[in-house]
Amino acid sequence: MKWFPLIAGIFAILTGFYLFANPLITVASLGWFLALIVFVSGVTNLMRYFSGGRDTRSFWDLLQSILSIAFGIVLLSSSAFSLSGAVITILAYWVLLSGIFRLAAGIQLRRAGALGSSPLLFSAALTIILGLILLGQPILTAALIGRFIAVLFMGIGIQAIYTFINMR
Repeated sequence: MKWFPLIAGIFAILTGFYLFANPLITVASLGWFLALIVFVSGVTNLMRYFSGGRDTRSFWDLLQSILSIAFGIVLLSSSAFSLSGAVITILAYWVLLSGIFRLAAGIQLRRAGALGSSPLLFSAALTIILGLILLGQPILTAALIGRFIAVLFMGIGIQAIYTFINMR
């Protein structure tokens, strides 16, 4: 059992080198995971919309839910090759639209005089900025995400080998 950190560390470092050499594979795998999150987010928000009271329902929440489900289905049905670049672009549109809908909901809350509109407006602004960044450089973003994950794997592997050395 004391050899496990060494074996896991070597495996993690080798995986990290492979992912570093092929960052778009990492993004494609991450794309399927994100697609599932987007889809589940849309379904959950839609269920929350219909289960809530009539006074808590917002057209923008319904629209965001429907678009999240649609984007999730598009992403889940994409091939691995097309996911590499397209996942970031589609994710960028989803993030951008979510930010716009948050902005509209925040403005609507502020006009109604409700408390709590400022955090919603702030998160809307950050979401819109992130969406614009993702939309502006999708391939660069995909490569950076892939390389970042590869470096994380290498760091985990080094830490596991360090743990093995200190166990002796």
